[in-house]
Amino acid sequence: GSSFDRSLSGWSDFGSASYRPVRRVAAAGGGACKLAALFRDALRVEIEPVKELAAVVDGLLVLASHASTAPAFHNVGSTGETCAVTDLFALTGNSSLNTHKGKILDLFTLGADGKQMPLPWPDTPFPFILVNMGSGVSILRVDSEAANDYVRVGGTACGGGTFLGLARALTSACTFEEALALAAEGDASHVDKLVSDIYGVEGSASLGLPGNLTASNFGKLSDNCRCSEPDLARALLQMVTQQSVLLATAFARHANCLDRVFFVGGFVDEPNHIARTAIAANFRSLGGCAYFLRHSDFLGALGSLKCAFEVMRGQ
Repeated sequence: GSSFDRSLSGWSDFGSASYRPVRRVAAAGGGACKLAALFRDALRVEIEPVKELAAVVDGLLVLASHASTAPAFHNVGSTGETCAVTDLFALTGNSSLNTHKGKILDLFTLGADGKQMPLPWPDTPFPFILVNMGSGVSILRVDSEAANDYVRVGGTACGGGTFLGLARALTSACTFEEALALAAEGDASHVDKLVSDIYGVEGSASLGLPGNLTASNFGKLSDNCRCSEPDLARALLQMVTQQSVLLATAFARHANCLDRVFFVGGFVDEPNHIARTAIAANFRSLGGCAYFLRHSDFLGALGSLKCAFEVMRGQ
């Protein structure tokens, strides 16, 4: 980005304790802006903000370009010429990551049994929907690998921050991990009002709707129904997950890419297998596919690294 135009000779230089040049670090996310002054004053580190959504997209494309099963990805530069995607791993001197098949670069979905199922990258990669689930949720449509060829088509403020905030208000959980542990033991149907609760089993069938479809999140609480803390945590997790799934499904249908929807971000990282299983099941029932990446909450960091390397290579 334009913020990197000035000299970056201080990226890796270390001076004496009394006089040390400012080091620069490319970073994405709210902290890159909010904490920039603190890093500068306390550590003499200049934070160079990278646009968060662009960094997440770039991080995903970098992984795709280095997966052994990926199609041939190319990047269109600002002048219109086609060039190879920057080889980050070659620049770091660690080319072994390029062929790492089982840990960092793998792509997967979840089967009906909740187990991970490795997947190849889509044969036709574009367009695809990227759902970035963190404190809130942003939904992007990525149209090609050209720089900034994506658009934020929507999102919701009902995200991971909503889950943790309400879990702390409604249960004894204090941390995200404690809230997930409660949710694992709960039953959302004790809290949510289902279609079958309103129409009965036969009535639901006559409407062509599954009886276990959620009609109203937390709807049973209006009837003074008793429920446990785990039930509340599970209902919260389901509510947050359902919002993103419904939105992503609508945008994927509009873009004709229901089989190419990527869910990334800290909310769907490894510990939250409940949400990932529910997301995968929903898309599977629609004939589509929800993709997950291992360590997907680091895509922004990877995209920032790509930006930094591109600037260093151009000097």
